Amino acid sequence: MPNEAFREYNAVLKDFSKIDIAFGLCYPSTYRSGMTGLAIHLFYSALNNRDDTSCERYFRYDTKSPANSVESGRPLRDNHIVGFSLTYEENIIELVQMLEKGGIPVGQSERTDDDPIVLVGGPVVSANPEPYVDFIDAFVIGEGDIVIHKIVDVVGNAESRRDAIESLAEIEGVYVPSIPQNKIVRLIMKDFDSLFHPTAQVVADVEEGSKLESVFGQSLLVEVSRGCGHSCKFCLVGHICRPRRTRSISKLKAIIEKGVQETPVKKVSLIASSLGDLDNLEELASWVIDQDLQLSTPSVRADRVTPNLLKIMKKAGQRTLTIAPETGSSRLRKEMGKGLDDEGIFSAVRYAHEADIGSLKTYFIIGLPGETEEDVLAIGKMVKKLALETGMRITVNVNPFIPKAHTRWEREAQPTLEVLRSKIKIIQQSLHNVPRVRIETLDPRNARVQAALSVGDRSIGRVIRVAASYGGLSGWRRAERETGVRFFEIANDSSRKSEPLPWKSIE
Repeated sequence: MPNEAFREYNAVLKDFSKIDIAFGLCYPSTYRSGMTGLAIHLFYSALNNRDDTSCERYFRYDTKSPANSVESGRPLRDNHIVGFSLTYEENIIELVQMLEKGGIPVGQSERTDDDPIVLVGGPVVSANPEPYVDFIDAFVIGEGDIVIHKIVDVVGNAESRRDAIESLAEIEGVYVPSIPQNKIVRLIMKDFDSLFHPTAQVVADVEEGSKLESVFGQSLLVEVSRGCGHSCKFCLVGHICRPRRTRSISKLKAIIEKGVQETPVKKVSLIASSLGDLDNLEELASWVIDQDLQLSTPSVRADRVTPNLLKIMKKAGQRTLTIAPETGSSRLRKEMGKGLDDEGIFSAVRYAHEADIGSLKTYFIIGLPGETEEDVLAIGKMVKKLALETGMRITVNVNPFIPKAHTRWEREAQPTLEVLRSKIKIIQQSLHNVPRVRIETLDPRNARVQAALSVGDRSIGRVIRVAASYGGLSGWRRAERETGVRFFEIANDSSRKSEPLPWKSIE
């Protein structure tokens, strides 16, 4: 292994001379971030289960080189397919940089028969692929595990690179920018129990707290459900991953039993966008404890939190309750479709305090459509009341509103940087000197970049290419000046209220 700083359990290394397709699975960020998500594990395992395919991983940061695989050091350009998972808009910069460092022409129109096919999936492009078409040969719109084997088969059977790309355009859910296509249907798996789930997952053998360790620590990732049944007006997952689908309890138990046999861990991390909606969550959590395993859960909807659930979570080793009130205003919460009242939030936190769970993590959004100064002040009032009532350590995560394609607020404007900064300042001042409260915020400039990439069109490609050569926030500013594209104004451009949307071809 080229990176001698750590070793991994369940990594797969195949004889290159005995396979037909080399697949480079790329994550355009840190090793830690990539290995924390389920997608890398899922595609890595599914592809390596094929006798004809070797899948090796590449990361932008924290491995020896983004141009060489973790497993064998295989050069990125030596793959037949280079597949990226794009989870966050701003990581398009790292994606472009990885292509450059790997010796692959950045522009899809510049590639020849000697170059791999560049494939991208993930929530960012499933919502709006248009800003990225200059760089990508094919996009998977929706749930890529449905079609990944079809894609590999097509490439393996093609007579040329061009033949492969033309054939990819014929697969439902695959968008090929260089070939005229009508409507692109977003892929959604209906029978969730029948979908493949990785059980022999890759785990880095590193010390606890290492930057290479997963956010959840050494644990088995178990996808409980996909989608969300609440469809809040701002939420991407609630719109593009509908309907909500859950695995049966029997299936989840089978995955965990096999998973802990094949993966050397003693903890299970449940993955879901709306975990609290699982009808048998308490039963599953209790069963995990009975297997002498620890349990980690994501954010739980506050009105689904019960004293018994928290008692189980505490017994399973959980020390923090995570909830997302989104706003301190019940009026605004109702307007956004959250359907969560103040009493549900306060009850959940009181239950956590009574269960001796010492930490609370909360998520709020500022700059929402229709938000008033009173609504912003309500965030500070809510957190202060929770802090003084319970004495818990509270992390307040504050993010600016980012309009997302396909949501009901896709045409809404993002407030200016000045307005967003003033709202953050209001919250900071209202919680100044409140004990055991820490505020974390996303820089409004980053939110501005994310919003432009989220709702922009293919003209942004010029900005991305220049920004990738500089890096950082200043790179986006320089790219805006050099290209003449008014990048930072896209998200609050009033013309978006009436003009056709760039992603109109996606159903």
